[in-house]
Amino acid sequence: MPARQDALPYEQLIRTVLASTGTDLDAQAAVFNLDHAAMDVIATMEALALRPHELTHAGFVVLMTLWITGPRETRELAAVLRVTKGAIVGSVNTLEKRGLVRRLRSDIDRRLVSVELTDTGLDLVMRVQKDWHALEVEVTRGLTVEEQRTLASLCRKMAAGARALRADRNGHIEPLNPELFLSETTKMPNKLAPARARR
Repeated sequence: MPARQDALPYEQLIRTVLASTGTDLDAQAAVFNLDHAAMDVIATMEALALRPHELTHAGFVVLMTLWITGPRETRELAAVLRVTKGAIVGSVNTLEKRGLVRRLRSDIDRRLVSVELTDTGLDLVMRVQKDWHALEVEVTRGLTVEEQRTLASLCRKMAAGARALRADRNGHIEPLNPELFLSETTKMPNKLAPARARR
């Protein structure tokens, strides 16, 4: 197992500069390293697992969400990616052009459009997920199983705190509700009847 990782020179410089400003260096280090670890890991995963399949990370998350949960409205997909509904449209358009997803319009309310995987999309996401998981195993190989579980738990704890803070400070930003993808009442878009394929 790799030795404990001490602060790199750039991080040490940041800490030196901020030390005299009253900065909580432990909080700063936690967020700084979470951010940089996420960027490094996602960049690695995207380059090795997604780029060979001409997928972006955002596109992969959309495909995975649809695979795991079934058809979803664009607003629900936006909640997963923490972006606006308008921003998700570009990803869906790209995936639709490749024949990986299709749009479904509600028979009850024509204004409501959800997105589902095509057979081609399902085949691709299942293949890509295997490559993605192989890299998950590799990038966490330096951690014990107990460390992996602790890391996951701490990340969930920080994420929950961030969502609560965002909801408290900016009520118009909807925090991700985990129940969105688990509730029996949300299996179909907006609790409506099954949508039909868009013509």
